[in-house]
Amino acid sequence: MRQIYFTILLLLCFGICAVKAQIPTEQPQDSTRKVQLDGVVVSGNRPGTVLSSANSLKTETITQTGLKKMACCTLSESFENSASVSVGFTDAVSGARQIQLLGLSGIYSQLLAENIPTLRGLAATYGLSYTPASWLESIQLSKGASSVVNGYESITGQMNLEFKKPNYTEPLFVNFYIDDALHYEGNITSAVQLNPHWWTSLLLSGRINTEVHDENEDTFLDMPKTKYVNVYNRWFYLNPEKGVQSRTGIQFLYESRVAGQDSLCHIQHNIPFTGSPLFETHIENRNLTAYNKTGISIGNKEGQSIGIINSVTHHEQNSDFGRKTFNGTQTSYYANVLFSSFIRSPSHSYTAGVSFTYDNYNTEYADSLSFNYTPLTSFNRSESVPGVFGEYTYSNGNGLTLVLGLRADYNSRFAWLVTPRSSVKYDLNKYITLRASAGRGFRSPNVISENIGLLASSRKLYVDNVSHLDIEKAWNYGASITFYIPIWNGRNATLSLDYFRTTFQNQVIVDTERSRNEVHFYNSNGDKAFANAWQADLSLTIIKGLDLFAAFRYNNNNITYRQDGKLYEAEKPLSPNYRGLLNLSYATNLRRWVFDATVQINGQTRLPGLNGYNSEKIYSPAFPVVFAQITKNSKRFDVYLGVENLLDYKQDDPIKYWNNDYKGLPFMPDFDASVVWGPIVGRKIYAGVRLRIGELK
Repeated sequence: MRQIYFTILLLLCFGICAVKAQIPTEQPQDSTRKVQLDGVVVSGNRPGTVLSSANSLKTETITQTGLKKMACCTLSESFENSASVSVGFTDAVSGARQIQLLGLSGIYSQLLAENIPTLRGLAATYGLSYTPASWLESIQLSKGASSVVNGYESITGQMNLEFKKPNYTEPLFVNFYIDDALHYEGNITSAVQLNPHWWTSLLLSGRINTEVHDENEDTFLDMPKTKYVNVYNRWFYLNPEKGVQSRTGIQFLYESRVAGQDSLCHIQHNIPFTGSPLFETHIENRNLTAYNKTGISIGNKEGQSIGIINSVTHHEQNSDFGRKTFNGTQTSYYANVLFSSFIRSPSHSYTAGVSFTYDNYNTEYADSLSFNYTPLTSFNRSESVPGVFGEYTYSNGNGLTLVLGLRADYNSRFAWLVTPRSSVKYDLNKYITLRASAGRGFRSPNVISENIGLLASSRKLYVDNVSHLDIEKAWNYGASITFYIPIWNGRNATLSLDYFRTTFQNQVIVDTERSRNEVHFYNSNGDKAFANAWQADLSLTIIKGLDLFAAFRYNNNNITYRQDGKLYEAEKPLSPNYRGLLNLSYATNLRRWVFDATVQINGQTRLPGLNGYNSEKIYSPAFPVVFAQITKNSKRFDVYLGVENLLDYKQDDPIKYWNNDYKGLPFMPDFDASVVWGPIVGRKIYAGVRLRIGELK
């Protein structure tokens, strides 16, 4: 009933705002005769996702149009329309989001903020909720082995966030969002020019959700109660006469989450208390980041420059999952100095430089369950990584682009790491483009924070050789072919086919199948571990204003478990084996009205075996998720109304054994909220407004 009333109210508000936007403003009378010439308006519909025709890597750009296809309050929701990225929850308690690219967890892809590594380590755990989509100009997603310029941590690809630029944005932009669960969010971007060379902008984001929701009556909150604030101040300096450009930023965020069991859930559903403590979850995150990027043109060659990047981050995390605690701090510093020029002609360009990365982690984990007691365990480590790199690019102007890169880093824990990478693009003709890439990547594991969902269970955690877990190493190979197919009225359809394979030389195995009450972390040490990903996607404009995007992806992800000298090869659990996506978008003239609909078909995934490696294979069902949104646009004011998970599909009993033979004690064996393969929140109706003040600069 609450949703019905809420929907009626939203429809009324939407209708009133839409009608108001259509009412012309009466012009004041003037005795002076004036002649006003009508201006010429050139308009067009930019697709939500654009495939780069110039990049040697398979690169998809999610444009501002794509970022507005849904409410897109956070970065994770921005990928719901992406064919390449899957989005899900780590567990059914904390609300933490995770993504997958090329069939592997998002920890194997590198996230950049304007080409500066961001949301690493502890910050990555809940980081997909920390960037409002309304702050962004675009997201570039590159698949496969990427550039060596940004380090060695990218294995499956890179995601680069481009924020709104202070010198090219509205003086004031406001986005306000509310849904039927009484979740409120507001985002603001503002910018001002101080003098001919200096601009500054202030970006604000806040979120609050304090309501109690327990639709499946398991006494656990369906979504955490949250409080969040994010403040980001950017400075931009541009002096073309001196050939200098500089960007500086400082950002602070605070987030609080309260989740788990709630006494009001018992009262609402008349579920008696057992007398035992409730499984309560409290999570706090604080992050402070500051950076500077400066580019200086040098010499007489056009395009020859030196770039200097410095970034420092301090992150604190405190969390309680029932009687388990995980607390930690991370201090990181990143520096990169690079020189770009060309040899004889711009066809032979290169970038060379040096970098330095420092990470210091102080983390502690404890499990005070009486039957499962683990004393306070420290996972402290410090890494210093100086490196040198070079990248050569050849472009003949006739459709051939070749990129060769090599970097060498000395890691204070793992010694020398050598990272070769290459990519090539060739335009066979104006209708067919071929691409291929190959390269190596490394990453240092943070096993607790990267598997935070496992704390929402009664499992005991075992980390084999805590201080000796080796760095993860993998090779990635891939190829793609893109067809630009003439259809009708001078339009082209774009059909793209690609295949990528990731092969691990060493991977940290998260073994949840040795015992239903334990999880073991250990190195694969050369045991078979790989992921294959095939994808096809098609985009076209059917008629003026009507765009279609369709895609299908198939994944094959295998790992090898090890116990007592025996090897057990298996499909990686909780990795969907396929995904289909269809998006239709229709915009009227001048985009006054925009209608968007997205249908996802998510394939089955193998669930962790509960009786050892020889357990009977159990799979989740395939399931659909449907999104829809209507937007009414005007020059200054937009109103949108939408629905997520239209069919109200939810995973049955995402929290296992919350009320079992142990009489509702989630602290006892077999309790597990970490096996999440589908939606845990049902249909959500939302509405919002966007307000723009001032002219785009």
